Amino acid sequence: MFNQLLEFRNQKLLVQALTFKIHETEYIQKTGALYQYGNNEDLSVTGQQFLEFYFYDYMMLQGFPSQQSQLKKPSDIIQLRQRLINDKYLSEIALLLNLQNLLYVGNQKILKTNPKVLSECVKSIIAAQYFDKQNDLEALRDIIHPVVVQLLNKGEQIKQNYWKYNPKSSFLEYLNQYKGELELKPKLTIEWKKDDALLNQNKSLYQITLELNNTLKIQKTGINKRDTEQSVYLQALLQLGKYNINQNHQQKQQIINTEIPQNFIEFELSTSLDTNINNQDLSFHSFYKQAEKQKVNFDQQFNLLLEQMANY
Repeated sequence: MFNQLLEFRNQKLLVQALTFKIHETEYIQKTGALYQYGNNEDLSVTGQQFLEFYFYDYMMLQGFPSQQSQLKKPSDIIQLRQRLINDKYLSEIALLLNLQNLLYVGNQKILKTNPKVLSECVKSIIAAQYFDKQNDLEALRDIIHPVVVQLLNKGEQIKQNYWKYNPKSSFLEYLNQYKGELELKPKLTIEWKKDDALLNQNKSLYQITLELNNTLKIQKTGINKRDTEQSVYLQALLQLGKYNINQNHQQKQQIINTEIPQNFIEFELSTSLDTNINNQDLSFHSFYKQAEKQKVNFDQQFNLLLEQMANY
């Protein structure tokens, strides 16, 4: 299905696509001469752009976006594309082509099964095909579309609400919503680390750290860069929600504490007034009995009460 990816007229382009910079560097250090094939660093960037373009191209040819489907808007296609063009799925295609046996990675043999390395290799081969086919975009389309179909087959296993949700975008919207209140400046650090675990000696991992001043620090590790990054932002959203609730609680508590003295004064005044009234036997119950005993009408007794309160 993907064999045409490896069909080159110019074999030098294929070798370049399979060569990583570390191999070129080691060659120069050992021989003192230039490596005639170069490396695939720039090719992988170009291949990413071609892959994204032809993914959208394929979806358009299939009649998307469409109001009768889950992909109703162009943004839906873009979100799906972002979800599917990743190191995990591209590395699986690389393994189907046995690229792990063809890579040039110098003495770093462990990199031959690294998902990111394999993924970059697939992108590099796509870009190399463009130059090998004399910049023929139609020929390149025929080569890339089977790759897109394979990615879409993976996409069928992902629920729509999963690939459409973007924690990173939600996180940035959250900060913008509370801009001026939270005053948090996010700092994202991405490191590529070797996994020293015994069972994962052939894998490298992404360690992604998100810091928000001294308020919050979240760190996660994973094979897939995008998934790990989104997981970090999702955790940040949850933590920020709790932080905001605590802040609101503290603000409300300050307001309550500010109101307590005034309420206390009013309570003291009310208590004092009630005490004086009671001492003068002016409660309604006492007043009612007194009125009956002295045989005066209600209006007279009420006026008497008002006069006594005024004199007080």
